[in-house]
Amino acid sequence: MATIQIKRRTTTGSGPLTGTTGRVKAGEPQVDFNGQHLYIAKADKTANSSNPLAESDYLKIPGVGKVNNQIDTKITALNLGTASTKNTGTGSGNIPVLNSSGKLVDSVVPKIAMTNTYVVSNQSAMLALSSAQEGDVAVRTDLKKSFILKSTPYSSLANWQELLSPTDAVSSVNGITGAVTISLAGLGGVSNTTFNTHKDNTSHLTETQRTILSTIADARIYESTGTSLASSSTNYASKAIYKGLVMYPIIDSDYTPKRITYQLGIDETKVLQPTSVIDGGTY
Repeated sequence: MATIQIKRRTTTGSGPLTGTTGRVKAGEPQVDFNGQHLYIAKADKTANSSNPLAESDYLKIPGVGKVNNQIDTKITALNLGTASTKNTGTGSGNIPVLNSSGKLVDSVVPKIAMTNTYVVSNQSAMLALSSAQEGDVAVRTDLKKSFILKSTPYSSLANWQELLSPTDAVSSVNGITGAVTISLAGLGGVSNTTFNTHKDNTSHLTETQRTILSTIADARIYESTGTSLASSSTNYASKAIYKGLVMYPIIDSDYTPKRITYQLGIDETKVLQPTSVIDGGTY
């Protein structure tokens, strides 16, 4: 035989039936109009002084308005802020969620690689750099070149981009590359020993060249206080005393070419001196 529970509410409409009098049946609803709650009795119970009806004897179901107020009150109490009203995702206005590695996905925050440099001996060693990330550089000692990892995986040669060296540097000297030491022989000339031997003598010259060099001299004439300079050759000829100067060359063969120094003086027969005799003639 089916049992029909009678729905009812409290007389004042301000809560469930509580106290030392009254009885409820399991599943019986009671409406609280003022508090906006629905109370449903959990079990059959008759109230008395030793076992009164209490609010804990009911399931308390709030209304929509009450639920909204309670949620707002809880958000304020927990100080959740505006983030509690946002959806998760990677679009505009969304809150991103960490992936299984505890990191943000690349579409939200692109990976930033701190460049590391690895010195390797060959290609196989470069392709085995398991710790290399995008932007890392491998210095190949076998090629004397450097490569940068432009994308993963590190094990693919196509993902390593060669770093170009400047093209304006000297690539070779007389066909020699690397650390070049300049020497006469390296430039296609004679050895230093042979060069020094020829430099210190005239054996590498022709007879004509040696004759020309033997006649070369370093001549010098010194002037002293009281010397005047003629302004032209005509001025010089009009002022100079014919054969009035006496010159004497001093040859110094310790120099190469030899140095000739001239001593310059005045012919005493061409000028008056304290001992000169004036005889009325022409002088």
